[in-house]
Parts: sequence; C-alpha cells; structure tokens
Amino acid sequence: MKKLLVALLAVICLASCNDNSFKINVNLKNSDGKTVYLKHYVNEEIETLNSLVAKNDKVVFKVQKGENLDSYLIDIDGWKRPLAIFTENQDVMITGDCQNYNKISVKSGPKQDELNAFVEEFDKIEDETDAMYFAMRLVKENRDNVLGAYTLYRYKWAFSLEDLYKLIDSFEGEARNSGYTKIMKNYIVRLESVSVGHKYIDFKQEKSDGEMIALSEFVGNNELLMIDFWASWCPDCRKENPNVVAVYNAFKDKGFDIVSVSLDTDKAAWEKAIVDDNLSWENHVSDLKGWENKAAALYSIAFIPQNVIINKDGVIVARNLNGEDLMNFVSDCLK
Repeated sequence: MKKLLVALLAVICLASCNDNSFKINVNLKNSDGKTVYLKHYVNEEIETLNSLVAKNDKVVFKVQKGENLDSYLIDIDGWKRPLAIFTENQDVMITGDCQNYNKISVKSGPKQDELNAFVEEFDKIEDETDAMYFAMRLVKENRDNVLGAYTLYRYKWAFSLEDLYKLIDSFEGEARNSGYTKIMKNYIVRLESVSVGHKYIDFKQEKSDGEMIALSEFVGNNELLMIDFWASWCPDCRKENPNVVAVYNAFKDKGFDIVSVSLDTDKAAWEKAIVDDNLSWENHVSDLKGWENKAAALYSIAFIPQNVIINKDGVIVARNLNGEDLMNFVSDCLK
C-alpha cells in the first residue's frame, strides 16, 4: 500500500512538473454573463484564441507556454480597445471593473510590472514634450523585446514621424518580429502619405440619415476644409468642441468648412452629442465602427481629437491644431 502511494505521488509530481501551461485569471466586476475573449497577434492580425462566458465575474484561461512572448489581449464587447498583458509564460491576475477600463489592474511578470509603473507615471505628465521623451526612454530600453514594440505602438501619437522611423530601425530580436512592429511599419507609411504637403485621400461614409457622402464632394468648395476626428465618448473631444464651434462660426462665411468623422459605435450617443455641443455644420459622418473607422485608418488617427486641414487645391496644410492655434491658423489663412 505504501509503495502504491509513493508511486501515485511520484506520478502526480511528474505531471505537475511537466505542466507546460500558465493561467490568465480574469476577475472583473460587472462582467457576469459577458463573453471574455483571449486574443493574440499573428503577424499583423489579431486572432481570437479562446472565449469564455464570465460566471460570478470570473473566467480562467489556460494557455500553453511558448517561445512567442508577444502580448496577449483580453477583450470584452463594449471596450474601446483590448487590454494588452505581458505574461512571460507566467500566471496572470486581472482585477477591477469591466466598466472602468482605465482602472483595471494586471499582475504578472517583470515586463508587466515595468509597463504598469510606466503607465502610472506617464499619466501624471502634462507636458507633451516631456511625455514623448518619457515614452521614448522606455522604448529604447526595451528595443530588443516586445515591451518596446508595444510601447511604440500604444503611444505612437507622442512621436514625430522622424522619431518613429529611427526607433523602428533600432529594433532587434523580439521587438523586430513583434506584431506591433509590423503594424507600426504600415502605420508610418500611411502617416507619411497624409502628412503636411501631401494630397488628401478621399473616402466615403454615411451621415446619420443614411446618405453616403464623399470627402471629395467638399474639397475645393472653400479655401480651407477641416476633417475633424472625434467621438461622443471622448472627454478631450467634448472639451475641444467649443473651440471648433468658435472657429466655424467665425469663418464659415469666409471660406472655411468642416467634415466631422465620428469614432462612435452608438448612433444615438453620436447624434445627441452633435446637438448638445452645437456642432451646426451639416457634414457629420461615421461608419459606427469606433477605432476601426476606415477614414480614421486612412489618415493614421492614433488618438482623438485630431484634425486634418486641406486647402482649395486638395493639399494638406496642417494637422492637429486646437484651441488658439486652430483659430490663429485659420485666421491667418483667410484674412
């Protein structure tokens, strides 16, 4: 009997020692009954590896260890973007509230700890130049692993086109082969094609009444046409809207017009925000696909609010002006 017990323990121990997997534990309030998705990058595409319905606000994914240390992604319907996690083949604990995305906590290996510390400090920085240098330091320190690639992808809006080229070229090892890096290479090419001095790229999207309109219908009708990328759910957009309204009202009869592209997914919320914020120009469009908006992809929109200003000849003459800078630019052009 004793020999049998010893043998059984040996088998259990061997099985445990040979367990080539780790767990991703998701424990999020208000997630009960929701489908939680585990995703992963395969080259440039996001592939769903598994999906589970949360019970008592919990799901547990069992994942095989592997050499590919690119981040995993946790997603829930209604989120604006999936949550990136760096497992390093270690167990993960995700806690918080699924309705408060920005407060979700992720505990895992050293790279996740490094990212958590970075985000906590980055969010405190108010000066854009300081933010750019802080993000650049993390990218450079991790230019040989996926954390560097992810940081460049996640905070790409903080870098100039020249810096993006230099940082991508410096990548090696895991960073060079990351799905994020492959995405960034395409992003950089698109961004350069819609930078100041280049011709505009046409697109078609629907107004809220279902009418399909093309950007080209409005280019050339005024001295300046601004494409305004925004969303009803974006606090910074709503804060900037009074400035946009002020510029429009001041120059709508002097050669200035706006085509607004919303990154909303909720049509009612989009329409309500147009009324609430007095966005009185006629041309409001959206494909209601959120961050997957095709017009936003064409213009390499990495954050909102953003804008692109096109002159009468169809040439992009400015990008991402706001507040007094937008008012002064339009005034100087139309005086």
